Amino acid sequence: MRTRRIVAIAVGAVAVLVSTFVSVSVFTSQPTPTALGVDNGAADFQSHEQRNNAVPNPATAPTAPKATAPTAPKAAAPRAGAPSGTGSGPEAASKLGWQRIGGDEFTGGLGNWDRYDGPGHDGNGRRSPSAITVQNGVLVITGDSSGTTGGMASKSSRKYGKWETRAKMPRGSSAYHPVIILWPSQVAWPAGGEIDYAETDTNSGNINFFLHYGAANNQLSATKSIDITQWHNYAVDWSPGRITGYIDGVQWFSTTNPGVMPPGPMHQTIQLDLFGGSPGTAQLMVDWVRMYS
Repeated sequence: MRTRRIVAIAVGAVAVLVSTFVSVSVFTSQPTPTALGVDNGAADFQSHEQRNNAVPNPATAPTAPKATAPTAPKAAAPRAGAPSGTGSGPEAASKLGWQRIGGDEFTGGLGNWDRYDGPGHDGNGRRSPSAITVQNGVLVITGDSSGTTGGMASKSSRKYGKWETRAKMPRGSSAYHPVIILWPSQVAWPAGGEIDYAETDTNSGNINFFLHYGAANNQLSATKSIDITQWHNYAVDWSPGRITGYIDGVQWFSTTNPGVMPPGPMHQTIQLDLFGGSPGTAQLMVDWVRMYS
């Protein structure tokens, strides 16, 4: 994007070259990434900053939250009407024994989130809180044919941790891009970095992982073919010295290069971004978002 994430509010959104500065590994049990390495902005998907306007509009962007350690929530009981497991494998958290410390099951209000209200990513369309609803325990962000869409940023941030999101993207307009992101809370983008651990367009057969780093907004990325219209569990583990991405509990992205690690706390965002052209319509559906230590 022009300065990536959106979020059009800095808070709270690749390529084929692996330089000698970057080390990225993808397990051979998974399809080989079609885009993996350093990218200076020539990827099929623009960087989040470009998508989200590098400098947020102070009139519409919430103040970046301070790093906090949320109180560990009680385990959520299964709810009536929750989506079935069709199309998704296990959770990374369950397979790897992560300890949950926060998140949202979308069974109540959205008080833990700041909803965007202002120009859309890169000035395309508009982000409106009215585009975000909760239906039967599922968060739904809708982009309409006028270009009105939505996005929101968690009020909780931390340096290092693990996040997992259960989501699906019904078939829709390729002008709309669902993006599930970790966005810098204190260090301004692009130097603050950006981790897009699930990004695509709603007419795609692929999902993408983008890691943005450095003042020049360099990127590492990976691409995997999956049915995005089915429920899948997208996860990222950001540990000291390593960033690892998972889909349905299986690793598909990893780097240990110290030069690409984000320098400060980050927070979760969920966005359906309009990339221009004839909007059409689209949706991003999220069953839950969970944070782990």
